[in-house]
Amino acid sequence: MLRIGVTGPMASGKSTVARRLEEHGARLIDADAIGWSVLRRPEIVEAVRLAFGPAVLGAGGGIDRAALGRIVFRDAAALDRLNAIVQPPLLAEVRRELRTAAAEVVVLDAALLTQWRLEPELDGVVEVTAPEEERIARLRAARGFRDDEARERVLGQRLPPLRGARRHWRIENTGDVPALRARADAIWMEIEALAGRGARPERT
Repeated sequence: MLRIGVTGPMASGKSTVARRLEEHGARLIDADAIGWSVLRRPEIVEAVRLAFGPAVLGAGGGIDRAALGRIVFRDAAALDRLNAIVQPPLLAEVRRELRTAAAEVVVLDAALLTQWRLEPELDGVVEVTAPEEERIARLRAARGFRDDEARERVLGQRLPPLRGARRHWRIENTGDVPALRARADAIWMEIEALAGRGARPERT
């Protein structure tokens, strides 16, 4: 089994790449979906309420993602507090899924892959990047954020550089979606060849 990470900052196009690899037959693990699942756990909801106050809770008592985002993406210390609550159980669940997934190729879609230092545990990493202004424009178009909200989220995201990947593919996503998918298709052909050989690529 090959474990491939797909990472990059928000609105870079990493999830489009990950889903394209899934279309080719990979088993997809979505770290963002796991993260929001963790945020629905009662003990996590209570810890977040204690850390940030009742304003981050919605009408049903769960966490209001928009309200929480407005706090943590404009305050680095607040983001650190949230990460201290959410990241340990999230990372444990991601590792569990990586360990138990039954597929020839498993793809982990995770913006925080480098923060978690997961590179040595994977057989390769696809890094998707895009210029900041393009990512800001994509957030405005896709999620309806105001310019200042989109800018806060893009500029407030702090990700460590990729280190220690066994194999590293890099996509600079400055084109359209078909071009991005075509690049993912080319990477899939390399992944498929590696899986077919049953070889673990050397670390670069």
